[in-house]
Amino acid sequence: MDYSQAVSLTDEAINVAINELTERAAAATMELPRPYLGASIIGHECDRQVQFDWWVRPLLPGRVKSIFARGHFFEARMREQLIAAGFVFAPAEALEFAALEGYFRGHADGVVIAAPAMPGTYLATPCVWEAKTLNAKNWRAISRDGLTKVFPRYSIQIALYQFYLRKTNPALVTCFNSDTCETLHFTLSFNQERAQREIDRAARIIAATRTGDLLPRFTTNPEDFHCKMCSHRERCWR
Repeated sequence: MDYSQAVSLTDEAINVAINELTERAAAATMELPRPYLGASIIGHECDRQVQFDWWVRPLLPGRVKSIFARGHFFEARMREQLIAAGFVFAPAEALEFAALEGYFRGHADGVVIAAPAMPGTYLATPCVWEAKTLNAKNWRAISRDGLTKVFPRYSIQIALYQFYLRKTNPALVTCFNSDTCETLHFTLSFNQERAQREIDRAARIIAATRTGDLLPRFTTNPEDFHCKMCSHRERCWR
């Protein structure tokens, strides 16, 4: 039997048809924007992108929604593994914060309130726990260069959780490699200056958005690679 045979024309048509159906179904179930600015999006470099991420209904393809769902799945999986290893987590109600008259909110992945004995090292508790699922390229980059350099917005998100939840011990960060199923654990120290800078920025963005002011882009070049990667590029530059 020839297993190298390409997909038939009939199968190709079925593939296209089903993908179109699932994309339409995904578009029909898009969630409306939240009435508050979330800590997970404040770390983007562009103030206008933050506004769009907050208030514009996202037009995400089904594939991207699946990536988000994958992240939630592996977050739960990593938490289960840590609990089995002896880590104790705070209840869900201890993970949320609301600030700036309720317009700025966040929900940490977890707060570790007790850790098992680990010969040769020590984890100060209570501490914020943040889980990220990444492809192999980004996972290796974080392993080599650190989270703050590779994904500064994640460091900002964690600093805000540490500040508002009053858990200023170094956060425990768990990164899962979705390609190889490897797991990387490390700590991230609290940065007061970073947290305060982003709180001030959040207040400015919230004030402008509430009065209907569209904030400036962070660049004047529409060909900037950050803009090319932004899901709001067409809306923003037209």
